[in-house]
Amino acid sequence: MFLALLVAGLTGAGAFLLFKFATVVDGDVTLVTRGPPRRERVEGKVVWITGASRGIGEVLAMQFASLGAKLILSARNRDELERVKQNIVSKNPDCRVEVLPMDLSCGEESLKDVVHAAESLFSNAGIDYMIHNAAFERP
Repeated sequence: MFLALLVAGLTGAGAFLLFKFATVVDGDVTLVTRGPPRRERVEGKVVWITGASRGIGEVLAMQFASLGAKLILSARNRDELERVKQNIVSKNPDCRVEVLPMDLSCGEESLKDVVHAAESLFSNAGIDYMIHNAAFERP
């Protein structure tokens, strides 16, 4: 009898954990184990996000801005980057955001120039975090 209760209890616990894993954390256990984002980890840090003109990159930029990061936004479309920047600044007036258009297919030397420009945008503070979210297709 005890063994049957133990098996039923473990099965119920397993089903509960599977349900939580599938619904709450969207299949990513790191979201549960690491806890909520901590402002002190990114506040004042320089975060460079490529592919920031829309989609995941735009959402990441909003999240980092809300945590107090200084942002460098990159993508090919300057107008879309400016739109994202205005959206961020309207919701986080103290956030410092720089737009740095770039195209990953422009060649290695050009990319080196963009990296040097990015490193010097915030009083030569460099880059603390780089989130490479841009798509790149070779012809």
